[in-house]
Amino acid sequence: MILSFAVTNFRSFAGTAELDLTSPALRTVTPRGDQSWPAVVEPVAAVYGPNASGKSTVLDAINALAHSLRTPGSGRFYQPHAGTAESDPCTEYHVDFVADGVRYSYAVCAAAWGIKHEELRSAPKGTSRLLFRRSQARRDAEVDFTPGPSLTGPTAEVRRITKPSMLFLATAHRYGHDRLAPVARALLAGVGIDHLSFRERQDEEVLERVVMEMVAAPTSQVDLVKALVQAADLGIDSLEIRTEEIPPEVQERIARVLRAMEDGDDDTSVEAPALRDVVVFKHRGPNGDTFDLPVSWESSGTVTWLTTAWHALDALRNGTMLLVDELDASLHPALARYVVELFINSEMNTRGAQLIFSSHDTTLLNNSPVRLLDPRQVWFAEKDASGISELFSLDDFDNRAGNNNERRYLAGAFGAVPNIDDRLLQTFLSAPREFEGLDNG
Repeated sequence: MILSFAVTNFRSFAGTAELDLTSPALRTVTPRGDQSWPAVVEPVAAVYGPNASGKSTVLDAINALAHSLRTPGSGRFYQPHAGTAESDPCTEYHVDFVADGVRYSYAVCAAAWGIKHEELRSAPKGTSRLLFRRSQARRDAEVDFTPGPSLTGPTAEVRRITKPSMLFLATAHRYGHDRLAPVARALLAGVGIDHLSFRERQDEEVLERVVMEMVAAPTSQVDLVKALVQAADLGIDSLEIRTEEIPPEVQERIARVLRAMEDGDDDTSVEAPALRDVVVFKHRGPNGDTFDLPVSWESSGTVTWLTTAWHALDALRNGTMLLVDELDASLHPALARYVVELFINSEMNTRGAQLIFSSHDTTLLNNSPVRLLDPRQVWFAEKDASGISELFSLDDFDNRAGNNNERRYLAGAFGAVPNIDDRLLQTFLSAPREFEGLDNG
């Protein structure tokens, strides 16, 4: 469970962007005796803003840290603002999270050549204590590593195999460090174990992958899969995977590609696959008969709903975080609202799952029929004239129970809306046509 996430000098964020997911009820480092962590942590964070404002960048930063923890040495966490004037700039991350009821604080400062600083602290009883600290001033400098007094396990071995470009915690995770690997696993589950982006996608490829996961799920989940495809009123009765023969001419093309990848010898005998699995959607016609449609005929809305709903249920089942970029992409507002409600509803969300998403769907901000998102759950990204993004919360503004935040946002009360200037467009449209007066015939 993530308590807060902050990133500094990441792409359009030259300064610090921080998502604080703790509620006002958390007034100490750890919850009071009568409180639980889920009761004092927000289950949802929605990020709004105009196009290219930085709202997707917030999610990308979370995913960059998660990817670097999963893949040591990937280098994806170093993405400084293009206008930085520093000679050796850093991209910095700071995340507070909970693992097995214990609060942790993890900080990383990544330079172009590697890790300048990395530190992990825990607060099992409310008092912060060091687990490890690693610092390196520059590429050719010595690494200063300080283990905390309570750190047990093969720390020296992990330190020896950790390269300057790798996170020590990522190496400890892969090595199976007794003390640190479980913490890394919990952090990975918290910082976007699933990151769905609908900015760039191939609908057929995405849908086939998700459906394969659904059909491969345990038998006990068959009814759940059927409920998903029927709940959204998509006209789908059921779905299945069929095995079909690959046409001979396609098999030959595949074989040629495989031969080229091996040694380039056309005489080499390479056996191409003869069968393939295909996803088929069964629809019910007006007379009650069913008919089949291939994936390529399904709409973008079907892709978005099945992909989002399936991963949302997975996050709720495992108590992990789900990142969704552009939740409203090809999705009806009622379905987008339903996904958010799943995480807000404590009867559905019993394991502390969290949803962070970007969206343009302002209907989630209104009071009809009741207010869905608390002001602390709504964030705005805005970019200034110099191209620097800023992240701020709706909670920073005056909020009253009866306020229609959708109307206020669209009216510009909070900023983070497009500044539309059509003067140049008017000039262009009012100018004489280039070929005006010429005979079109």
